Amino acid sequence: MNRAAIAACILSASLAPPLHAAADPIPASVRVDASFVFPTPEQDVVSKGAGIVLFDAGEYPRGLIRPDSFSWDEPNAPYTIGIGFDTHNPQPTETEVVEGEDGKPKYPMGWFDEAGNWYDRPQREVSVHVDGVEVHNMLCPVEYRTGEPVAVSAELRFVVGAALLDITVGDEVVLDDFALFGVEPFVAGASHGAVDEVVQAEQLVLVPDESSPAPVPVDPVRVNVFDAYFVHGGDRTPKGETDFSNIPENVARVVATFTLGEPEVGYDHWDKKGVFYLWQPGEDGEDDTRYELLRFITPFRKGWTWKADVTHLLPLMRDQRTIGVDIGTYMKGWLVSLDLDFYPGEPDHDPIAVVPLWTGDVEIGNPDNPPSKTFVDRVITPPPGATRATVYVTATGHGMSPNSGNAGEFMPLGRTMTVSSASGEVIEYDNLWTEDVYLNPCRPQRGTWKFDRAGWAPGSLVLPWAVDVSHLISEGQALTVGYALDEYLNEGRGQTWAPHHWTHAYVVFGR
Repeated sequence: MNRAAIAACILSASLAPPLHAAADPIPASVRVDASFVFPTPEQDVVSKGAGIVLFDAGEYPRGLIRPDSFSWDEPNAPYTIGIGFDTHNPQPTETEVVEGEDGKPKYPMGWFDEAGNWYDRPQREVSVHVDGVEVHNMLCPVEYRTGEPVAVSAELRFVVGAALLDITVGDEVVLDDFALFGVEPFVAGASHGAVDEVVQAEQLVLVPDESSPAPVPVDPVRVNVFDAYFVHGGDRTPKGETDFSNIPENVARVVATFTLGEPEVGYDHWDKKGVFYLWQPGEDGEDDTRYELLRFITPFRKGWTWKADVTHLLPLMRDQRTIGVDIGTYMKGWLVSLDLDFYPGEPDHDPIAVVPLWTGDVEIGNPDNPPSKTFVDRVITPPPGATRATVYVTATGHGMSPNSGNAGEFMPLGRTMTVSSASGEVIEYDNLWTEDVYLNPCRPQRGTWKFDRAGWAPGSLVLPWAVDVSHLISEGQALTVGYALDEYLNEGRGQTWAPHHWTHAYVVFGR
């Protein structure tokens, strides 16, 4: 949403005039409050949903949507920020079996079509759209299909390199500090509407917070790592030197932009593991340490672009560093692009050191090779001046039947993180399982894209589990970090590939 590049779209004449916020100076945040009435699930009606759109009203005061190519339940429009409330995502109905060339059953049709709600989950979603592209979708934890007015609000707070979005439904915050990368401050205007008459779009109020101005937009320093590099079976692990010598002295935010494009031979067919690695040079003759910069799973025969905040790994991005990509290709390949944007400014939290914990494919379910052999407690002394610490664990489950429980891709498994010091102890529990796979914005795909999985979705970045343990830091006191998986016994050992959790963990210290 670069203000200089905003282009006009025209609001439907049937909509009320959009509301505008104050213009000078641009406030640091703006909130839009609205009210909708959605039919209940028990009512014998089909409703598609409703939505809210925020746009730059300073440059284009009538705001911007083409009604012939726009739907309020999925408010995708160029140069706008949209919040959709989708009440129509039915379960697949076409599930007859398709035969293969040999006449045997091949697959049910419902696996690959556009209807994603395989498990028949409630049809009450909340989605976020930036510049005409959906960037997030979720099952709303609040039942807003009540037949009565439900209050919703969206608050946008401008920070360096991004805007942070909160969404509230009723009295509950359903999305908190969701980062919209590259969105610069703008004079806000807002409109709302419904797809069909059975949903009522009621009050709309725009509330700018004029107590402080938005930060002045700054251009980032871009470091290009890969530019449409062809990754394929004969060259699946390219790497090279990346120069970070020109990044700003003070960095407020680092945003990674990653694209999988289509090569001349076509997209690779299968969902495969992928990762960008960065090597930290060893000291005093020690080996280099390899860190994961970004982990991802490729889509089924489809390209996409993702963005992620990697500011916490800033201590690794200095001078000359080796960066590589590893993608398990099957038939064809990918054109891989990666840019790192460094926004100058004062960070909210300044990362000063990254310390490795555990890494590798950790077998699960084998008593002769238990995960505890890898996940040995680590004792780490914080660097001088550290006042903050966060433990990051990136894990995805892989392997399937005849492993018992369909492990590890299609089986949930709990894990426990324990961090202690002389100041206290933190124990956090998490279930490695993802149930919003069918809502992944990279959809539909030409494969089994809609099934729940162990910590990942086809066509998605894999974000780490992050636990803040800053309150355990005291001068000169060490941290003891532990990680353990719930018990699981694989009774199908030796029949196929061993189920495993692909794991990478580290501690980031800051101040």
